[in-house]
Amino acid sequence: MTRVASSTHPPPASLPPVLLHGWGFTPQIWQPLMSALDAVPPALTPALPFTGHLAEDLDQLAASLPECVHLAGWSLGGELALAYARQFPARVASLTLIASTPCFIQKTDWPAAQPASLLDDFSQRLADNPAALLKRFSMLIRHGDSEAVKNRALTDTLQAAAEADATRLQHGLTLLGSLDLRDIMTQPLAIPLQLIHGEADAVIPVDAAIALQSSMAAILHVLPGASHALPLTHAPALAQHLQTFWQASQ
Repeated sequence: MTRVASSTHPPPASLPPVLLHGWGFTPQIWQPLMSALDAVPPALTPALPFTGHLAEDLDQLAASLPECVHLAGWSLGGELALAYARQFPARVASLTLIASTPCFIQKTDWPAAQPASLLDDFSQRLADNPAALLKRFSMLIRHGDSEAVKNRALTDTLQAAAEADATRLQHGLTLLGSLDLRDIMTQPLAIPLQLIHGEADAVIPVDAAIALQSSMAAILHVLPGASHALPLTHAPALAQHLQTFWQASQ
């Protein structure tokens, strides 16, 4: 991985980590990871705007964050983190994508993704019964990890962290359907990049991370038997990878 030093960045120890949550959840989803981190200063976990418009979301995020950060995002939060790093590279000392992708929807040349029909189905379910949709999604993100699927405590945590605002949920679906950041693979950022992905992720196939890694010379950690719900199921492993990466990125 190429690491580019920049005089605009303060020393790594003084940079705050920022964690961006994914679709369907609030920043509370990060609580297990926050408990596992030993970060100084503590990580920031902002609530994402989810206005439905990428430029507006990025501007609001930029206005709320410190001048330079170690940025990490999970799922849709990872897509926004990638877009943020592309638009404001001098404000990002390192970038970590957790179970994320540059493009959620399948394209002719991008099979490691979901069919557009999935978002159509989610939009309809959201209109009919938001609570039932989030319950279904909480099962989907655990699919592939047999221990996570039957973990009642994990179910309770997911329910407590669920996003209740139907408008924000719909705006998030709009972003998932419209974002295509694959140009970053041919015009890589001069920012240290780390990818952490579950081997059995049923939401974003691990092949998406492998494609990113091969084109961007990123560090890739594939966690065996892990699902999409890494912030909850693998918080200690995430904390270790994040802190090692943040320390090395300078």
